[in-house]
Amino acid sequence: MAEFFFWPGPARTLVTLLLGLCVLSQSLAVVLSFYGRRRRRALPELGILALVLLCASLYGQVIYSFELGLLAPMGWGPLRFAVKGRAAAWILLAVLLFLLGRGISVSLRRIKELRTGISALSVKNAIDSLHSGVLFGEPDGFILLSNAKMQWLMTRLTGKVQRNGWDFYCMLASGTLRPGCTKTEFEGQIVCLLEDGAAWMFTRTRLRIGKKTYAQLTATDVTERWELTARLREQNEQLKRLGEDLKETIARLHVLSRERETQRAKMRAHDILGQRLTLLLRTVQDGQPGQALDYELLRSLSRGLMDELKAVRQPSPQDTLDSLRQAFGSIGVEIVLEGELPEDGAKAQLFAEILREGATNAVRHGYATRVLAEMSDSRLRITNNGPPPPDGFRRGGGLGGMQKKLEPYGAALRINTEPQFVLTIDMPGGCGKHV
Repeated sequence: MAEFFFWPGPARTLVTLLLGLCVLSQSLAVVLSFYGRRRRRALPELGILALVLLCASLYGQVIYSFELGLLAPMGWGPLRFAVKGRAAAWILLAVLLFLLGRGISVSLRRIKELRTGISALSVKNAIDSLHSGVLFGEPDGFILLSNAKMQWLMTRLTGKVQRNGWDFYCMLASGTLRPGCTKTEFEGQIVCLLEDGAAWMFTRTRLRIGKKTYAQLTATDVTERWELTARLREQNEQLKRLGEDLKETIARLHVLSRERETQRAKMRAHDILGQRLTLLLRTVQDGQPGQALDYELLRSLSRGLMDELKAVRQPSPQDTLDSLRQAFGSIGVEIVLEGELPEDGAKAQLFAEILREGATNAVRHGYATRVLAEMSDSRLRITNNGPPPPDGFRRGGGLGGMQKKLEPYGAALRINTEPQFVLTIDMPGGCGKHV
């Protein structure tokens, strides 16, 4: 290796750098082999590292002799050999390059094995990368393994990293947490709320491995589910309140419906009974003194009264008018109809009921023998040939019933007594539908 004496300074510096890289790469190969699953592979690497160090020592003697200006034998004891010939320097350089390449290759293989293989280090790195907290321990609480997330949660919830898993779980169950953190439950599991609103669910289970039993504690981030559950709970409360309001509204509607049906039945009974009683009274009043009453006519007028009152199906407006003309015609009262009923069924029914009540009042109170009804789509005008009331008139049940029937339609009721009694119904312009 005396050839190195004749190499320029930069070349010797490169050889020194090469030796340093060889030592570094081989040392890395030894360390990575030791952390692998098969640690016995580290022994050959230690031998190669010793060889690299030996080469470095020999080269160091060359540099030291060069600085002293002496040419001395190289080596120690049995390893001493004469330094002569140019091939020795080049052989050493080739060996160093080979060892450098081998050390880099072995290190890369070991790194790949650590990343893809299973080892204590790889398992620890894997569970530390989990977003969930994981803790394994003995039944008495001694912690065998806990990942970084579980330790972070311990610090956030209790202020420090706990050394006993069972004590930590008892603190969670009892709610002994730092200020700002609260404990609740969800689906039978413990849920802890952090200061920032994050929700973590803790689950404790037992693992049976062989003849030994271990405890496992896991922490899962359920913040999104917790927020959704809170919103659902709030919406359920709102729906419950709305449901109670709806029940109350329905109950009120039932009461109003019954009251409306009762009022409608009363009005209908009033109209039917008023009409029949008017006909009966008129028949009795028209009888001559000493003349026997026409009982057959009276029976025909009273016949079917109860059936008509009990009838569920209301007759059509036209049937009501036909029945009205026929009934009053039997006692000599003429009902004259001019115009047509409105096309709207509700409005037509309203006109028919108003006309029946108006004709009944005209015959009962005004002793009329002729009733004229002028109809259009938005107006009903009823007149009779009876004398007007001498002292005006007073609104009774008949006119009051008419007014109630007209209220839902917004119609106006007008009554004139001079020169004759006139009853006029004006519907809102163009509006013919019941609201």
